[in-house]
Formats: sequence, C-alpha cells, structure tokens
Amino acid sequence: MQRKVLVLLACFLTLAIVARADDRNWQTGTLTATQRQQVPTGSNSFSTTDSSVNNKGDYSQNTMRTKSDDYDTYQVFTIQSGNITYVVREHLFFPWSKPADLVLGKPVRFAVDNNTMYLLDSDGKEHKLSVVKTSLAGS
Repeated sequence: MQRKVLVLLACFLTLAIVARADDRNWQTGTLTATQRQQVPTGSNSFSTTDSSVNNKGDYSQNTMRTKSDDYDTYQVFTIQSGNITYVVREHLFFPWSKPADLVLGKPVRFAVDNNTMYLLDSDGKEHKLSVVKTSLAGS
C-alpha cells in the first residue's frame, strides 16, 4: 500500500513539473558568446602544530599555516533574441559538473521568469540559470 502511494506521488510530481514547463513562454534566440567564470568566495586558513619532547625533556614546537582560496564556477552565456540581449550564468556546483550543451551561433530555446532563465540544451535537458544582465540591442 505504501509503495503504491509513493508511485502515485512520484507520478503526480512528474506531471506537475511537466505542466509547469508547458506553461512557460518559450522563446528562441541565438547563442552569441560563452565563457567559464570563477568568482572568489573567500578563503580558508589552516594551521597544524607538531610538538615533541626529546630525551632531555626539552620541548619543541613547529606550526605551519596554509591558506587556500575558494571559488564558485559559473558558465556564462550571452543570448540574443530579437532586440534583447541576455547575459545569464549557470552555477556549476562540482568540478565534474557540465554546463548546458549549446553550440555557438546556433538557436537556443529559453523562457524567462523574473531573474531566472530556463534553457533547453541540445539534448532537450532543462537548465536553470540566473539572469545577470538584460540590454537592448545597440545599447
């Protein structure tokens, strides 16, 4: 009984997501530029201390400090649609994350909802990106 409820719930959620995707105002544009961007988010400092006492009872200590910088990685896309240019970025959460698979100069399908862009890559997979900048052509 519990398994049937879980299956029904999964089906309902899938239909809700598909229905939401169909409600979006899909547009077509052209990918005009792309680049990978690393944004510094801070740094971490570490220190390790080694200490020892020799046979005479003398104490010695050695402290080593290291600092590492942290970065968030984004893939930035520039999309031209009519007289509007969108600059959007996709957050790549892990080193092995892959950005939307798009081809420079080719049409892309997207929908904009406030500061979020939903983008369909060449495999039809939907990606959620943040709108960084919107401008009119010639501005």
